[in-house]
Amino acid sequence: DVPFLTLSAWVGLWVAALNVVAAFANLNRFILYATRFTDEIFALLISVIFIVNALGNPFSPVGLYYYFDKDHKSHDKNENDEGYSYISTGLLSLILALGTTSLAMMLKTMKFSRFFCSDFTRSIISDF
Repeated sequence: DVPFLTLSAWVGLWVAALNVVAAFANLNRFILYATRFTDEIFALLISVIFIVNALGNPFSPVGLYYYFDKDHKSHDKNENDEGYSYISTGLLSLILALGTTSLAMMLKTMKFSRFFCSDFTRSIISDF
C-alpha cells in the first residue's frame, strides 16, 4: 500500500512536469479541435457515471436499488424498531432522487423562459 500523501505528491509532481512540457510545446493551439461534440460526449460520460453510482453499482452494495433489499446492511440498525419499513425508506429515497432530477431539469429550462427580468438572472438560475 502506498500512503495517500506520498501518492498525492507524486501525482502533483507529474502533473506539474506535464504542464511545463505542454506550455513549452505550445499545446494550447490544439484546443481549437475540441468541438461541441467532444464536450457533449464528456458530459454524457460524467452523467452516466453519476447515474450508475446513484442507482447502484453492480459490483458494490451501495445505491438506491439496495434500499429495497430487505437484507441489506443499512437496515441492520433499525431491525428492532417496529415502525421501520425498508420499503418506505426505499420509496422515500426514490422520490427524493426523482424530485432532485426534475428540479434540475426545470431549472435548466429557465434559461429560455420569460420568467425573470434579464438574461443574466435566467443564466444564473439555470446554471445553479
